[in-house]
Parts: sequence; structure tokens; C-alpha cells
Amino acid sequence: MKKIYYLFFVLLLANGCKRNEDSVPTIVDQGPVLQLISNPVDVPQGDALTRNEINDRIYSDMQTKHDFRYQETNINFVRSVAQYCGLIAVGYKPAGLNDILPFIDKIDIHTKSWQDVHDEMIKAVLADVNKNLTTPLTAEEIIYEDDAVLPILIFRLTDKEAITHLYNLKNTRYLEPYGYWPDNNRSSSGCSSSSEPLNNSDYTTISPNALLPWNYNNCNIPAAWNITQGQGIKIGVIDAGISSSQTLLNSQFNSGESNVGRTITTDYTYGTSAYTSCTHGTSMSGLAAGPRNTTGATSGIAYKSNLHFIRGCSDVVLDESKELSGVKNALVKMGNIPDIKIISMSIGTPFYSSTLYDGVTYAYNKGKMIFAAAGTSFGWTSWWGVIYPAAFSQCIAVTGVNESNATCQTCHDGSKVEFTIPMERTSNSNRNTLSLAPSGSTPTYIGGSSAATSMSAGIAALVWSVKPTLTRAQVYQCIQTTSQYYPTRTSSRGYGNINAGAAVVAAQSMN
Repeated sequence: MKKIYYLFFVLLLANGCKRNEDSVPTIVDQGPVLQLISNPVDVPQGDALTRNEINDRIYSDMQTKHDFRYQETNINFVRSVAQYCGLIAVGYKPAGLNDILPFIDKIDIHTKSWQDVHDEMIKAVLADVNKNLTTPLTAEEIIYEDDAVLPILIFRLTDKEAITHLYNLKNTRYLEPYGYWPDNNRSSSGCSSSSEPLNNSDYTTISPNALLPWNYNNCNIPAAWNITQGQGIKIGVIDAGISSSQTLLNSQFNSGESNVGRTITTDYTYGTSAYTSCTHGTSMSGLAAGPRNTTGATSGIAYKSNLHFIRGCSDVVLDESKELSGVKNALVKMGNIPDIKIISMSIGTPFYSSTLYDGVTYAYNKGKMIFAAAGTSFGWTSWWGVIYPAAFSQCIAVTGVNESNATCQTCHDGSKVEFTIPMERTSNSNRNTLSLAPSGSTPTYIGGSSAATSMSAGIAALVWSVKPTLTRAQVYQCIQTTSQYYPTRTSSRGYGNINAGAAVVAAQSMN
């Protein structure tokens, strides 16, 4: 708190800001609302880069850095990409502020200082794009998304003068083409159920006629169940939809040994419903908190926890502008639900996104513990490391290994991974963990870092339910200090496999 107070004190002296402790800085009028940076760049001249030239730069950065960010390019690259995707995302702020992320969850963008920037930025874009038009465009025609909570405007914009103007403003936190994807083929990854025949050595039957997947033992989950089953904790899952035909995530969610008055609720920020034909969200929800009952289905890990599901995307790869917005908005919604303690996201993109980072930071600042998948390879993504949002420091990146602790065949790893979960049989990488199918009680295989992430979220719920008064940092400490390699962090698998039984014991002794 002293460091934060000092930061705002410096802002007060340098920028005319006033701050009351625990509040957002108030900006004193300093002249024009929109202000230029000290060394503005010129409007790019000549033709925009070709799509091949753009893609070559992106692929080069991904191969050499395992990362690509528009902030590391130039105005010509940015305006060139905009020609193809047609959208520009602008994070905005009053000119007198620097980094707003520490208090982004406390900003009211409808107060005058923020609203003025918002309004003047729209006016400036309209003035630039309408210079040579006989029929002027309206604000409604150039605005793709006007975020109601976060200081973000997304414009339908290809005009290089307008883009350069925004690029040169002190009020612009970031300026990024939105939703550009270097491969013309959009993904449908992760939405199909496994066709691998069920092997009866991959599960055992437990009371009251539920199935225990083989890898639950590898994480010492049955020992954790002797102490706690996740009661009193709500898990949030953001994914690509759940099946309306899976009664175990509907009418039978609170049944059998899970009949403790718990609830499942749904929402959506992508599409028109939480329910879709994509099977991925059903599997992830089942692993985290599916019921333990008499139907012969697999038990969820935190089978007495509550669950809130938001559909934020169409599949596991965030390769559309609507998916980036959907996940960002889902994070804000999750952040604003007080009793959600844990968020699980088995989805992602290999490319850095500032709008996605705003959403993650908002939810994190609200106290949420965020688990995210390190990445699962699909064809041309195989050389990439940890994807976003898992690569953000506010997220706990999780990946899978096989039962012999060898590399999971399709799982990404890297220095940002914090924990692993055994996810593949050594003899057959298609025999993964087991979870709920779109309907019925017969389980289906599901693997990769996706399943490892939702399992980790369920384990965190077990740990937190031992003492709901624990802080996020304390829950993390319990998981971290009891993991496979602690206190040594490995170069690509973090602290290794989580030990649920040891972690909940550690929580019992935590003050």
C-alpha cells in the first residue's frame, strides 16, 4: 500500500492528480482532453504491407520469441494489419495518468474525466474518417464495441490518418488491430468428443456408483476427499459452451453425494446461449465440479462446490474478435460476482492481446484465483510455448504430463508453467483423464493442458474449502509448497504435479 500511495503522490506532484487512499486518482483539468505525445510519428506513406509480409513478421517473432506483440512493431505495421481485419482496439485514459492497471477494477468510466476522453476520442476519429466523405459516417457506424466497464473502444477503422492520430495520443494506453489471424482457416479445435474406446483399466468404481478416473490417484485426490469435497466454494468456468442434454450439469448437478444444496448457474458473453454443441465446456465443468452420484458417471474433483459457467467463445482457440471480446467480458462478469473465488479457462490464443489482459487484470484485482491452460497443439501451433491468457502473470499456467512424467504429446510447456497434472497413459497418449460426455453417464476421454487446468481449479476449490477465510496467496502457497518439485522450480514444468491430499493438509494448519 505504501508503494501504491507513493506512486499516486508522484502523480499528484507531476500531473496535478489528487488521491484519497483506496480510491482512483482524480484528474485536475490540465487543458485539452486529448493531448499529443512529445514525439508524434508521421502518417505512413505508400502501400500497406501485404498479408504475406505481415504473416512473415508474426511467424518470425513466434519462432524466435514464442510471442508476438503489436507494441513491438511500428505504425505502418499496425495500419497495414488494420486493412485486413478492419478493427482497431484502443485502450484509453486521461492524459495525466500513466499505468491504470493497478486500479482498473475501481475505475468508473462514466465519471467526467473518463467520459470526456471517451467522447473526444470518438469525435477525433469521426473528424479524421469523414474528411473526404460526402456522406459522413456516424459514431454508431465506426464503433464495433464500446466497453461498458473497461476503458476500451474498438473501432471499425482502416483510415491511416485516424489510426496515426490515435497512435500519437497520450490518452492511448494501447492501439492494436483486433481479431487478425494469420491463418485463413478459423479453428474449431477442442469441440469434438474423443473416439478412443473406453478402457476399463482407466477408472475404478467408488461410492455411491461413481467412477474415479485413473489420474485422480496420481494427484492424491481421494486422500483430499477424506478431509474436504469443496463445499462452500464457487468455481467459475469460462469456455465454449455446455451441453443442454447433460443432466449432470443441470437437474442432477445437486444429487447423490453432491446433494448439499449446491448450485450451477450459466451465462454467456458469446453467442445467444450458454448451451452449444461444443463438448469442451461440458468436459471442463465435469472435471472441476461434476456431481458424484449413482449414475455411473465420473465424479468431479470439487463435487460439493458450486459452479458458474459462462460461454465466452466458440471453441478453445481465440481466433475471432468476438471471442476476444467474449472472454474479456466474461472475466469482468466473473470478477463482479463476489462469491466466485476461482476462475478456470481452458482456452487461449498464442498472440498477446491487451484487451484480454485488461479483462484478466480486472478479475485478478477483484481477488479471483485464475487458472489457465498453457496450450494444446493443433497442427501449425506446435512450436509455440505457453499461450495467453496463461502467459499473463496474474494467471496460474497449468499443463499436462504423462503418467511417467514425460512430456505430454500435445501439451505446451515453458518457463511460465507453474504446475502439471498427469494427463496421458504412457502406453497410449489418447487415453487421457475421463469426464462427462455431452449426454448420458458413460464418460469420454479428454486431455491436454485444458483438462489439467480444470482439474487444478477443482483441487484449488478443495484446498480453499478447508478454510474459506484463507487468502488467494495462502491457497496458492498450500498448492505450491506440496507440489512435486518444490522448492525447485523447473525450467518448463514449474513445480510439477499437484498433490491434492498434501495441499489440503497444509491448508488445515494455515493460520
